[in-house]
Amino acid sequence: MPELPAAQFYRTSVAHIAYRDLGSGPTLLLLHGAAPGETGWDSFAASIEVLRTRFRVIVPDQPGFGQSSLVEDNGLPYNAISAKAMAELLRHLGTGRVHVSGNSLGGGVALRLALEYPGLVDRIILVAPFVRGFCPRFLAPPSEGAALLNDYFPGPSPDKMRHLLSRLVGDVSTLPDLDAAVASRYQDTLRSEIESANERLASGGWVEDYERRTPAQWISTIDNLTLVLWGRDDRFCPTDDAFHYLSALRRSELLVFPETGHWLQHERSTEFASYVTAFLTR
Repeated sequence: MPELPAAQFYRTSVAHIAYRDLGSGPTLLLLHGAAPGETGWDSFAASIEVLRTRFRVIVPDQPGFGQSSLVEDNGLPYNAISAKAMAELLRHLGTGRVHVSGNSLGGGVALRLALEYPGLVDRIILVAPFVRGFCPRFLAPPSEGAALLNDYFPGPSPDKMRHLLSRLVGDVSTLPDLDAAVASRYQDTLRSEIESANERLASGGWVEDYERRTPAQWISTIDNLTLVLWGRDDRFCPTDDAFHYLSALRRSELLVFPETGHWLQHERSTEFASYVTAFLTR
């Protein structure tokens, strides 16, 4: 793993955002998921050293995660709040149009960013994205990963964190130092902001401010070229969901990776960087 560089900070109208800004070239914004204790760097570090050779890579912590904090809750869904913070950060950095890649929650924020700020977003890479209410569940119970996320708070513990992290990946051996990761991320989740963000995610939706249209109706209006990546052994977002995104996003294509879980950009970091580079430069 590359060494963690010092964070820079920017105060947006809704959040105080910590971010890393590395490399040069077309700008690529990387958005992490919602696992307790997750940060932008932890989520994408395995592929950043390769990506920064071709792109200017901006890696923020989303509001309520890592070193970023929510400073104004305007009552909107979390993905709208984070998209607003990201748009203001990008304008502050003078990036112009950017490519955006998001894993899980970060995929939902990437889509929201493209929907509400179309002038800022060029191509999109979705890594097992999650948008509440988009994929039909009918009477199906929550996925194993969703159940673990719902159970983590209240009462976080190292055992809960270990169980959650081991389910993020298809093969736990891809986590090089599981004990250190458990200890670090567990400590981070003791901060009140982390639990508050988790509660906000649990209660927030997608369409409260969108004239009662369904998530599928809104996502189908997004016309950006989109690459959808999915692990066949994802315990958080079932692989079947991939085909709903493929259907809704008119200019999308899909790659499914065998023996891979929810944290594809970490487990398959070399392939992730290769496919992202090819998709963004062809």
